Amino acid sequence: MNNFNNILIAYDGSDGSMNAVKLGIDMKKSLDSNITILQVIEEKMTGAPIQTQHTSTMPNGGFALEGMNMYANNVRNKVPQEQPKHNQQDPVDEKARELHETLAKENIDAKVDILVGDPAKSICNYAEEHNKDLIIIGSRGLGGLKKFILGSVSDKVTNTATIPVLVAK
Repeated sequence: MNNFNNILIAYDGSDGSMNAVKLGIDMKKSLDSNITILQVIEEKMTGAPIQTQHTSTMPNGGFALEGMNMYANNVRNKVPQEQPKHNQQDPVDEKARELHETLAKENIDAKVDILVGDPAKSICNYAEEHNKDLIIIGSRGLGGLKKFILGSVSDKVTNTATIPVLVAK
């Protein structure tokens, strides 16, 4: 049986990726593992390169908001989107806050890295380069034709990774 000492959790703000974060937290507690949360921004989504690679450490459930603020500002400036209505929460800030609250509530130490590139390739390469033992990734539940045409990041990671992959639903 593998000892999962260094776990990589892929996070994209979706419900499936939040399930992966929660599962990773449970495994960290059970196995006394180290966890890293990796966010990969797809460059083609931005229409222009985002010149950043950011790493932050969140000791004792603390959250490096400056890193997520930098990320949020880069995404907000590069991705065309509707402006939030006057009393509406910005979705990028909301997802960063949700991740922060989850880690803080559980008093979890975690490293967070933000990269730009192809999500599946970046996740697999990162796992290999940083000697991870396990990748935990969420499933978005694409169905039928959409999955056939687009594929899914979790499928690509599962078929490409050289280490075990756990898909959280």
